[in-house]
Amino acid sequence: MKEDSKEFMKIKVKDILVFLRRRVSLMLIAFMLGMSNVILEESRSVNDTREHIEQPEVFPDEDLNNTVDYLPDF
Repeated sequence: MKEDSKEFMKIKVKDILVFLRRRVSLMLIAFMLGMSNVILEESRSVNDTREHIEQPEVFPDEDLNNTVDYLPDF
């Protein structure tokens, strides 16, 4: 009976170690992915070669506001 409990404890410890290994691996992967995103975003902002689409601001002509409507003579 003691041998069964020792086997059970070995299996339990092994399961806990596998669980901890997976969690640590998951945390390291998430950290590395986050850091790579930060580095990529920073390099994009420094070396941005993409074209920017800019819309020019259009100001209305001031002369058009002071004009009189033209009415043809009949």
